[in-house]
Amino acid sequence: MLLRLLLSTSTLFFSMILGAFALAVVGYNWPQTLSDMLGWARDLKSVITSTGLDPKYNIWVELLLEERQLLFMFFTIAARIFLALLFAPFSSR
Repeated sequence: MLLRLLLSTSTLFFSMILGAFALAVVGYNWPQTLSDMLGWARDLKSVITSTGLDPKYNIWVELLLEERQLLFMFFTIAARIFLALLFAPFSSR
């Protein structure tokens, strides 16, 4: 059980590092693509904050959700999918 916890935690940590690295690579090699992706994240934030949520909750969503966070989440999720596909043949189940 402890080994599974350690493996899942290390996978999460490694996917965050890999996501940040992928974000940096895209920003360095294709800055226009990263700028477009930031625009998509900005549009996604406006969609999320314009859902008609009660203002006492929506203000916290607007305050805490930023475009950079959404973009980093995208790269982290992409890295998690990549790692899952990479290590799937080695899993015990």
